[in-house]
Formats: sequence, structure tokens, C-alpha cells
Amino acid sequence: MFFSPSLRAAALLLCLGAIPSCSPAPRAAALPAPPSDPTAPGLVWRVSGGNVPFFLAGSFHLLRPSDYPLPSPYEAAWRQTTHLVLEIAPDDSARPETQLGLKSLITLPSGTLQERLTPTTWQSLATWAQRTQTPLATLQTQPPWMAALSIAVARSRQLGFRSDQGLETHFAARLPSSGKTVEGLETVLGQMALFSHLPAPTQEALLRQSLAEADQLEEKTDRLIQAWRSGDAAALHATLLESFRDFPEIKKLLLDDRNAAWIPRLQALLQGDRPTLVLVGAGHLCGPGSLIDLLQAKGYRCIPLPAEAVQATPKAA
Repeated sequence: MFFSPSLRAAALLLCLGAIPSCSPAPRAAALPAPPSDPTAPGLVWRVSGGNVPFFLAGSFHLLRPSDYPLPSPYEAAWRQTTHLVLEIAPDDSARPETQLGLKSLITLPSGTLQERLTPTTWQSLATWAQRTQTPLATLQTQPPWMAALSIAVARSRQLGFRSDQGLETHFAARLPSSGKTVEGLETVLGQMALFSHLPAPTQEALLRQSLAEADQLEEKTDRLIQAWRSGDAAALHATLLESFRDFPEIKKLLLDDRNAAWIPRLQALLQGDRPTLVLVGAGHLCGPGSLIDLLQAKGYRCIPLPAEAVQATPKAA
């Protein structure tokens, strides 16, 4: 166990653009979120050293309606760019081949989830399912890593966090009327396949932690969102390190390896001819090994876009 309650459930949702569907859980009364402040800085960097205006912006993949309006630098970056880069292209999940592949990934090829867990973990899961009125039958067909994500997403939905309120959805919905182009850095299948490579003991440990943290998710997610809105990359990084402290292999899988894999594409866009906004999970933009860190190591300059500079930002044609 961690010295203090970890934040892995929230961290997973912060690092992954492909949020899997899960069995519904009953809504719970959540504390009303404080009004959002559009004058907050958020996490948006202007990257110089390339051929075009280029911005890196940190996203939350699940948000609440009360988290809008966004910090104003997001709108400033949107106005100055003609090309949007997301972790997952908006139409990727709707492709028939994606649906078929995803079903295969998140469904056990044989046997049941119970057969893959120790009796103690299974009993904890059964207790959670009974308390939240979640049918165990919907979890029995899932591998342990998927059951862990299902618990995290179900609890997030209880608290009012929804993928259709996430930043990706917010900006993707504006694409048709904007004339902007869009692309994805990864695919839904690629993201979900990452978990299938985790050793069985690690998958079960992830499930145990999701169960242990379900009741603490509200406070922990609020801490992450506060760091994001206030532009406190150091606090966000410290929180994520706390989450992944006992599982460095998951941090490497979800953050470090993916950041390194994205850099060649980002460099190509920087040297291209389209002003670009890159919107990825905020966890990818803080600390050593982040996209900011890796781009700076290659000679690019990354400067946080402050809220007070927005009024002086010219609009793109």
C-alpha cells in the first residue's frame, strides 16, 4: 500500500484519450464544483523554433459542465491555429475494424475474471459490485486491467465527469464549422493494447488499487484539476508521481514511452506549414521525460501562455 492514498484511477483517466465504456453505476450526489475561472492560465505552451505557430495544451479527458469556460489560453491557441492534433482522431473509434478489435481486447478469450484473480481480490470486487449495484456478470468477461478502468470510469461518472465534456470532445465538435484539419497521434486499439501487455500480477494489483481508491477519487481528481487550471505543472507532476510510485512500469508504459514515440511527429509538424494545436493528456506535459522536456532537449523553446497575454493575441484568419 502507498504511504498516502494514491491517485492511480484519476491518473489513468488523465493519461488516456481512449476512455472505454463500462457498465453503468448509479449516480451519487457529488459536491457542486466551484465556478470555473476563464482567467486562469491552464496548461498551454507556445513552442518556438519551428516554421509555424505551435501550441501544446494539457487536456483532461473527462470533465464536468461546471469546468467550462476553459482557461482563456486554450481559446487563444485555438484561434491562432488551423490544424488540431489529438491523441485519438475523432472518427477512429467509430470504424468497424476498431469496434471489432476493441471487443477482442476487452473481452477474455476464455474463462472468467474470477478465475484470474486471487480469492481476496475477487471478494473485494464482489463487495464493490454489490455496493454500487454493478452486475458482476458484466465484469466477468473482462481482463483485470479492463475491470480496473471500468471501476475508475464508473466512479468518475458518479461524480459528474463525462467523456462528452472532455477537452477533446469540446474542440472536436467545433471542427466542422472551423475549417481546421485534425489528426490523431495514436489509435484506440493502440492505447488499449498497452494494458494487455502488463503481467498478470500487475493487472491484478491495478484492479486492487482501483477498488481501494474508488471512494477517494473525488478529492484526488479535484486536486489534479486545480493544478491543471492554475497552470501548476510542478504540482500536477508531483501528484502523478505519487500515483505511479509503486508501479514505475505503468508510468513508463503510459507516459514515458508514448512521449518519446510522439516526438518525431511533433517535430515534423513544427517544420511544416500548418499552425498547430496539440491537445494531449496534461500528464504528458509535466516533469522529466514530458513532451515539454523532450522538445526543449531538441532545441525548441516552450513558454507557458499566460492568461494576461491572451488579449494581445491576434486572431488567425
